[in-house]
Amino acid sequence: MCLCAVFSFLGQPRDEAVKLVIQEKRVAVNGRTSIGGFTCRYSDRNVRDTLFVDFSTRTPDLVFDIVVDDFGCGNFMLNRDFKKTLKSKEFPKARVRVGNIRTSNSKYFCDLTVNMVGKKLDFPNLELVRNTEGVTAQIGMGFSTLGLEPPSKMGGLVTVDEALKLEIFLGFRVSR
Repeated sequence: MCLCAVFSFLGQPRDEAVKLVIQEKRVAVNGRTSIGGFTCRYSDRNVRDTLFVDFSTRTPDLVFDIVVDDFGCGNFMLNRDFKKTLKSKEFPKARVRVGNIRTSNSKYFCDLTVNMVGKKLDFPNLELVRNTEGVTAQIGMGFSTLGLEPPSKMGGLVTVDEALKLEIFLGFRVSR
């Protein structure tokens, strides 16, 4: 993205038609085990959704479903364990809702809702980190937040830490 577009986006007055055309959505779940870390990723680059920034009237939220079986963790064993832990047969999809994107003191915020494994998690006023490709939100949570037990393998020799980091990325271009 052109640097001049970023600067023009940052300096927009409120209620001027600033639209973000979402071109990519990525979600990553990061965690640690007793033998190292893991990352399970989901990515969709075939999208053309629109979000509005700093509008005083309510605009449509960006809502997207993630098929849990579409997450990739690097190898078939991790993939299988991740899907089993997230109960993909019972809850085959997770839903993400992003709305009310706004700026304040040169920072970006949104209201985010994540529905997964039958739990609804609300993150109002979530700070977004802006980069040249889009925005990223990072959320710390634990298995217990989702009502899940951290898995263990080999009779407890390999355990997974309670803490998880959920990272959501929206890649976009600015449109007027």
